[in-house]
Amino acid sequence: MANTFNNYPQSVIDAAKRGIRLNDDVGNRCATQVGKIRAQQLANGESITLLTVKRMYSYLSRAATYYNANDEQACGTISYLLWGGEPGLTWAEKILKQEGEI
Repeated sequence: MANTFNNYPQSVIDAAKRGIRLNDDVGNRCATQVGKIRAQQLANGESITLLTVKRMYSYLSRAATYYNANDEQACGTISYLLWGGEPGLTWAEKILKQEGEI
């Protein structure tokens, strides 16, 4: 069985919940279905696989440039939050280092 992780901090859960709320506020027009599913997993505290942690790190590393904390209607900001935002990136990097993946 693959390693799974659900030890992400409350700040990751909060970012995902905030992203869900902000996306609802703009008519659910932002993010891919994958991003929306990821947000639900994080918001619910579900376990995620190492492969998913890698995907989080990859996405959040690339998408950080589109995040603007002052623009809560921007799809880049919303999508970034759906994946756990800055705390998600920090946590994913920590897990990947711990697992010898980076």
